[in-house]
Amino acid sequence: MRWTSRQEPPAGGGSLTGPPPEQSPTVLQLPVVECTAEALVDLDAAGEVREVPASLQDPADLARHLRVPVAAIAMTAVLRTRADQHLFVISSAAHPLFLPSLAAVLCEPELFRDGDADVLRRTGSVLGSASPLSLAEPLPTYVDVALAPQPEIWVPAGHPHAVFRTRYDELLRLTGGHPVELG
Repeated sequence: MRWTSRQEPPAGGGSLTGPPPEQSPTVLQLPVVECTAEALVDLDAAGEVREVPASLQDPADLARHLRVPVAAIAMTAVLRTRADQHLFVISSAAHPLFLPSLAAVLCEPELFRDGDADVLRRTGSVLGSASPLSLAEPLPTYVDVALAPQPEIWVPAGHPHAVFRTRYDELLRLTGGHPVELG
């Protein structure tokens, strides 16, 4: 069973905007990031949420900062089938997520990426930073087998500047995810 937040994200993306500027929380205090941190504790996970510098612009920068290969950086996406079913995908940053291949593996005629508003509504996070542990609604989750050889994996924690460390086997357990060939 996967852990999800018990609250719907506030209308208009409030989960990322927080209080007025004079009371701005740190990234680690944002509700969606706190949900991920709580889930890691509740699920007895080894890692914890870590804030990373805002200056990191892409997965290669993050990998250098964390001193890991790019293949150890996980990226997340919300996809939609033709039948309007949604799914959550965790892939390695070492290769692009190729939707036609994944569609074939899942026996779907076609897959589409959800837009910003749909991702925010379903995950409580902005596009590309969704945590698999703080989803606003349960989604079937698929985890790239390319992440499996990595001794540690860094996964988005609900904000572009928050990640958590885990292992492949633990990520499958935490998310109830299914291993899948994505690249």
